[in-house]
Amino acid sequence: MKFRKLLRILHRDFGYFIVVITIVYVVSGIYLNHRHDFNPDYKIIITDFSHDLQPQQSYTDDEIEEIVKSVQPGVVYKKHYIDSDGDIKVFIANGEVIIIPGSGEGRMRYLQRRPLVFSMNKLHRATLGTAWKWVSDTMAVILLFVAVSGLFILKGKRGLRRWGWWLTVAGFIVPLIFVILYL
Repeated sequence: MKFRKLLRILHRDFGYFIVVITIVYVVSGIYLNHRHDFNPDYKIIITDFSHDLQPQQSYTDDEIEEIVKSVQPGVVYKKHYIDSDGDIKVFIANGEVIIIPGSGEGRMRYLQRRPLVFSMNKLHRATLGTAWKWVSDTMAVILLFVAVSGLFILKGKRGLRRWGWWLTVAGFIVPLIFVILYL
C-alpha cells in the first residue's frame, strides 16, 4: 500500500473517531474564552416576586422557607437573618433571597448550571480524573496526527508544496503576531 493512501485512510478514520470530542472542545472552548464576559458554567437567575409578609421582630424558619419555596420549588433553604433596615436576607443553596416585609417585594438570585455546557467545560478542563486526562491526551495526539497528515494528503497545485504552503505559513503568522504584540 502506498504511503499517501495509508495516510488518507488513517486521516479519515481518526477524523471520524475524534469528531464529537472535537465539537465538545470547540463549543466549550468558545465558552471558556469568554469567561471574563460571563460565567461559562452557570447562569444567574433573578426572580422578582411579591409576598404578604408583615413586619415583625422575628420570623420562623418555616415561614421564610414557605415563601422561598413558593417562588421556586426545590430551592434548598439554609438560614436567614434580619438586617439593620428590617429586610430579611435568606441564604439558599447557590444563592440568596431578599424579602422586604410590608412592601410586598422580594428578589431571589441564584446560580443554575448551564445544562450541557457545564459538562462539556468539565471535559475540556480535564477535571474528571486521571482516566479522562489520558483520554484527553490521546485525543490531542490523534488531533495532531490528523492536522499533520492533512498537510500531505493532497498533491498538485492545492498540495503542501504550492497553495498549502502559503496557508500553512499564514496559519503560523497569526498566532505569532499575537505573541509578539501581547507577550
